[in-house]
Amino acid sequence: MSSLDQENDGRDPLRDRLAGLPDSPGVYLHKDVRGKVLYVGKAVRLSARVRSYFQDTEKDPKTAQLVRLIADVDYIVTRSETEALVLEDQLIKEYRPRYNIRLKDDKRYPYLRVTLQEPFPRVEVVRRLADDGSRCFGPYTSVRAMRETLQHALRIFQVRTCELDLPHQTVPRPCLDWQIGRCSAPCVGYDNAASYRRKVEALVRFLEGEDASLVAELKAEMADHAAARRYEEAARVRDRLKVLETTLGALSPIHGLTGDLDACGIARDGARACGVVLRIRRGRVLTSHEFHFEDRLDSGTPDFLVQLLREYYPRAGDLPPLVLLAHDVPDPEAWRERLSGLRGRPVKLLRPRRGPKLEAVAMATANALHKMEARRLQDLSSPRRAAPERTAALQVALGLRTLPETIECFDISNFQGRETVASLVYFRGGSPLKSRYRRFRSRTVAGIDDFASMREVLLRYYTRLQEKGLPPADLVLVDGGAGQVGAARSALDELGLAGWN
Repeated sequence: MSSLDQENDGRDPLRDRLAGLPDSPGVYLHKDVRGKVLYVGKAVRLSARVRSYFQDTEKDPKTAQLVRLIADVDYIVTRSETEALVLEDQLIKEYRPRYNIRLKDDKRYPYLRVTLQEPFPRVEVVRRLADDGSRCFGPYTSVRAMRETLQHALRIFQVRTCELDLPHQTVPRPCLDWQIGRCSAPCVGYDNAASYRRKVEALVRFLEGEDASLVAELKAEMADHAAARRYEEAARVRDRLKVLETTLGALSPIHGLTGDLDACGIARDGARACGVVLRIRRGRVLTSHEFHFEDRLDSGTPDFLVQLLREYYPRAGDLPPLVLLAHDVPDPEAWRERLSGLRGRPVKLLRPRRGPKLEAVAMATANALHKMEARRLQDLSSPRRAAPERTAALQVALGLRTLPETIECFDISNFQGRETVASLVYFRGGSPLKSRYRRFRSRTVAGIDDFASMREVLLRYYTRLQEKGLPPADLVLVDGGAGQVGAARSALDELGLAGWN
């Protein structure tokens, strides 16, 4: 990574940096005066992309705010656009820049892991992938959906979840899972290695989305037991078959779709967005994965779609040969190469225009819209949870230099044209702090004069704060027009608070 030499010869070091940018693919990092990374991006041509930020063209307010904060630009040259794509992803995760699109629920999602490397494999829930020969399915953004899938799988295939080191470690009697039909109890010899391995392989195929062959195999197994007059065993297989058929019947088929694919949809509302990946196998929707994003720039919908690809696929347990997109994405060839590298085989990206594939993308987009609205309603019903988001949004909307952690709001009211009263409402961390609410009567203003009353109240209040050694709020809001704002600014100027928000 290059560094900026701070020279005191009158030159603009940022301009020197821009002049020296290479005409190569790579990743750039915008930094503020403290060296903090504000934004990470990639480019096919670093020189053209980075200089575009500083051209005299009209920019949206949020991008203009970012440009005002840029004091330094670092860059890393890569050998290809795909390499830049991978590096960009790594740097965003490392620095978490405030102006990049960010995942709102930035946490590790769970996977279902089948330990195929063990003599008697088990299925477990994990949050980290390991290259140890096991198979992982996920990530599941809904823990509830994952647990439902696991419960169905255990009832059908009876694979163990315990941590016994089989066959070296055994127990005298089977556990509760065997008694309720969720494990075939290889720990006590009720199931041999070959039979148990077949159950595990069937479980893997089930999680991969296979259906018809599994049903046929269970039917054949039930018939074999019945022909040999092993009626109890036949009844147990029948019960497993019923659970499998019920589970498969609950999956949503898309008419005309065959094969394995993912459908990716995006819904957005201003700075909020939700992305959904529908995991479709053999024409049926197996799982739905949702991701919620927030953005400090006016990014387009394709940018949110790129972030969805970036968040989901490096962690996906299995990649299909086809990924359907609701919108065209920038640099599609780089993304094809990136996803193909993750899968180990070719992956095709397609934006469908008609037919069943378009229906699949429409379903993903509709789910994204529904889940985004559900999250919005959830946030509205939880003020404490929504408060930090509201404060950050206010900083961006008003172009403030710092986050307004504390806010003081003033209003002037007149009662029957005679008495002038002012009120102060106080917010901390985006939530009202009623113990700091205040009410004032105008003392020095004769008659009705909102401007003079506003000035008087602010002078009295902030003089009192200074006498007590207390700082003013990060942001001062006044209700009214230019006159009220001018009166408030006059009071703050007089007290030496002119630089306040």
